[in-house]
Amino acid sequence: MSPKHQEYQTKLLEIGEALGYESRRSFRKSAMGDAVWLERTSAKYARTLLPVTAFKLLSFETGKEIREALMTLQVISPALGVLVIIEEEYARRAQELKKYDAETYPQHIRRLAERIKRGVELTFRVEVWGQKDVDRLHQEYVEEMLPLKQLKVRRRRKKG
Repeated sequence: MSPKHQEYQTKLLEIGEALGYESRRSFRKSAMGDAVWLERTSAKYARTLLPVTAFKLLSFETGKEIREALMTLQVISPALGVLVIIEEEYARRAQELKKYDAETYPQHIRRLAERIKRGVELTFRVEVWGQKDVDRLHQEYVEEMLPLKQLKVRRRRKKG
């Protein structure tokens, strides 16, 4: 697992927690996503916590592996499955390719993922995100909320 993969996996887990979900790296051993957001209240009426959103991070995958990632998301069966393209990794890998460069290879992979996801859209909700999508959510729900959380902790300490 590359450092970028780990970075974005951590960001997704932090976003999920900030939104009030239980965040895990995987749903279960038979359905290994890269991040899963689980509805905490579902334990009151279901045998397990129910997956709201599941993510597979794509950093080196091509057609066959993207299909496998999509199948993994289907096995997890969340309300929303998300394929996250780590464009920086694909741009780095483009140096080894003759047909693509650092700009066109990530674009090619995104188009490929979009085309593959269309094959399951009637039975399964899935989106394709990039690093900017994750960064925006992390900024909005984790980084900008951190000062507010720290302020609440300080206020509690003063009262106590």
